[in-house]
Amino acid sequence: MVNGIHFESSVKDYRDSLFYKIRTAIKCCRRSLAVKLLVLLVPPALVIGCCCTGPAWAKEGARSQLERITIVGDKPNNGFFDPSVEYGKDGIGWLAYSMVTAPKYVETHLAKSTDKGKTWSFVKVINQRSKGSVNVKKGVQEGVWRHETPTLLYDPKDIPARRWKLFVHCYLTIPPYETEDRLFEKGWIEYKYAATPDGRWSEGIRLFGKKENKCKVDLTTLHADLKNFRHFSEPGSIAIDGTIYISMDASVTTSGLGKWEQRKIVLFSSKDHGTTWNYVGALTDYNDASAFGYVTMTGSSLVKESGRIFLMLSPSGAKGLFKKNRAHDGTLVVEFHDIRHAKLKRDAKEKLAVLKTFKPDLNSGGLSDYDEQNTAGGILFSQINMPAIPEIFQIFSTKKRIVQQDAAADAEPN
Repeated sequence: MVNGIHFESSVKDYRDSLFYKIRTAIKCCRRSLAVKLLVLLVPPALVIGCCCTGPAWAKEGARSQLERITIVGDKPNNGFFDPSVEYGKDGIGWLAYSMVTAPKYVETHLAKSTDKGKTWSFVKVINQRSKGSVNVKKGVQEGVWRHETPTLLYDPKDIPARRWKLFVHCYLTIPPYETEDRLFEKGWIEYKYAATPDGRWSEGIRLFGKKENKCKVDLTTLHADLKNFRHFSEPGSIAIDGTIYISMDASVTTSGLGKWEQRKIVLFSSKDHGTTWNYVGALTDYNDASAFGYVTMTGSSLVKESGRIFLMLSPSGAKGLFKKNRAHDGTLVVEFHDIRHAKLKRDAKEKLAVLKTFKPDLNSGGLSDYDEQNTAGGILFSQINMPAIPEIFQIFSTKKRIVQQDAAADAEPN
């Protein structure tokens, strides 16, 4: 999920790269003879290579041991991120994801797979880039709307017209589009519904957010434990026996950054297909992250396999003087003891009982999702690959499942 910890720092690295600076100089000085000569005389591979080291850092960037997902028919710009994979009863796979155009835009795109996640084809743009404005104390502030961190949900017990649901984080960002330029306090978690993912989606509904922003549910009013939170993001969703569950990051700061000791991942539920919502409880807190050597857990997904329910989450902000990766550092998979009461499985010392761990083999990564019908692709895993400029945001197939036999093993002959 392209959240504050990951997206803005990656965009900053991209802006700091020589490739970006040269490209910006070219745009600003198109009539300059010196720039024209630079374009003519300096091979593109050399320009990119100046930002990194080693012959492997070419157009594709550093090589991952995982298989990168290519979405046929979609132009990646700065890449794809935030995968949310969901299957219906017909066995067709649907992938909602963020398409990033740094530094301004994040759109929600949709892809389709008819071979269990082996290949993906672009279907449509669900949330397009758009300009916008909001009222602030100093007047009207103009910027662009971002739609990021989607979670796609199949709700089979709802009426046919609403069986497919999409939840995304929608907010305005303003020039020059740095970390401090995101107006989260003017944003919300948006909800759309459709009869089929490739059909017509409803208009966006401002679901979770402040009443002053015309949102339907102010989460801070649902329980006393939530009253101090100012920022909710990174939704993950699942439907179980007619109940929808949504997990989200919760922060006491408007920016979503800092005061990590008070940050949590929290769980909400709806028994009427998203009309009304209840607070279930906190899933993780600072102590859980600290036990693994991090300042926070983030980017949760709710998944199931073989009748068991799991939370997938990304540890971030590694502690320690010599830690190289202080962004998202992989994915942890933890089984629920009882999702109805927000209880995860823990060991005798109350540490999260991690069933599986996936570590990034590029700059950083995590923000995963999974559907047990995605047998050819397995768990989907996001990674940042800075040497692959401009396509630094990438999604990979792990071909790994949680408890069932892995996809790679299925492919082996008897």
